[in-house]
Amino acid sequence: MTGRFKAASLVLALFLLVLTGCGNGSDPGEEDIVKARKSFDNGFFLEAEAGYERYLQLAPQGNHRKEAWSRLLDIALNIKGDLDRSVALLEAMYLEQSSDKADASSIMFRLGQLYQQLGNRDKALDSYEKALRLAQGMPDRMVPIQIRLARLYRQLGSYDLVLETLDSCVKIAAIPEERAQCLYELAQSYSLIYSWTQVKRAVSQLLSIDEASEELKAMGILILADMHEHNNEYDKARELLESIKDTYPNPMVIKSRLKSLQ
Repeated sequence: MTGRFKAASLVLALFLLVLTGCGNGSDPGEEDIVKARKSFDNGFFLEAEAGYERYLQLAPQGNHRKEAWSRLLDIALNIKGDLDRSVALLEAMYLEQSSDKADASSIMFRLGQLYQQLGNRDKALDSYEKALRLAQGMPDRMVPIQIRLARLYRQLGSYDLVLETLDSCVKIAAIPEERAQCLYELAQSYSLIYSWTQVKRAVSQLLSIDEASEELKAMGILILADMHEHNNEYDKARELLESIKDTYPNPMVIKSRLKSLQ
């Protein structure tokens, strides 16, 4: 059996679990969900997996379907490390839970992350963009998606979309640390196209956020040091590097940079 055929068969089997949700009934799989929980808690993951799948089949209108899907995903992703099955599970979950925009957005976001791990940037991009559309009006959900989406646009060289996405991210981020993260990503993106005026503006805004972590501020200052080094302003670059020796996440990077500027 080829890998493609095996993956398609898995998707079909999982979709059949979703289609059972179109029937009637209360929660006939209550006994199965209790056994599956116990098996999961005791580390008997194959038994738990079978129990959760049986529950999805027996309880088309069950109260614990989200739990069952979530546990199956946990087993596939974190216990087995099976990315293909995890993708199939998320696609099936989306089919069943697409009416709830918040849940659907979260599912598509996780799907985008898995597609990135699998090296499928096109499907990752499509998943993130769909997640962002579903999250409209929910800033707390939009910001993490925008950051991931901007990074992927940057990998693809689509800098107009990078800057547009991050500008929006800065405007809607309500949590200071998240706004600081958006500004850092914006500064980094501008540095890659040598737009130094915009780099200074973004880093200045980042440093003005009192609640931003010292590590994130140090990362922003490193971008400024890069700018000064690029402009042959080595004294200023050294001064900035010295200022973050104790706060940058990887001190060896700063030590190496300072050595190269001696």
